[in-house]
Amino acid sequence: MEVQAFISIAPWTMIFQIINLLILMVAFKKLLFKPVCAILEKRKAEIEGHYQQAEEAERSARTLQKTYEERMAGAREEADRVIRTATESANAMSAGIVDDARAQAEQIRRRAETEIELERRKAFDEVKGELSGIALDIAQQVIEREVDPKDHEAFIDDFIKNVGEAS
Repeated sequence: MEVQAFISIAPWTMIFQIINLLILMVAFKKLLFKPVCAILEKRKAEIEGHYQQAEEAERSARTLQKTYEERMAGAREEADRVIRTATESANAMSAGIVDDARAQAEQIRRRAETEIELERRKAFDEVKGELSGIALDIAQQVIEREVDPKDHEAFIDDFIKNVGEAS
């Protein structure tokens, strides 16, 4: 029996193994490495596309936010303007109402003064008429009798009593 060496170098086996390794490398490169690289490139492009979409969406969101803030500022200004206009209108209306009320009060006061003046004149005319009547009565009584100082004093007392009763 022949003893086989535990470690031996067979040149033909080594050459076949190296050729086999080179064939496997070429096969892996063509069949595995290129498709894997292509898939990795495709994934990389896809991820970059997602990043670009995200950046674009962020820019769009910022633009929308600016637009929203501008609109909100415009809405606030519009609300302030509407409130200011309503306040001015209410103030004008209240001033108009107050002016109308003052005008009506002045008109009522003038009417009352006119009525008071008419009533005073009427009362004065009535008193004047009564005094004329009393004066005529006194003159009639004076004509009927001759007046001396005692009669005159009595006549005045009588006149005062009659004026008190007539009222």
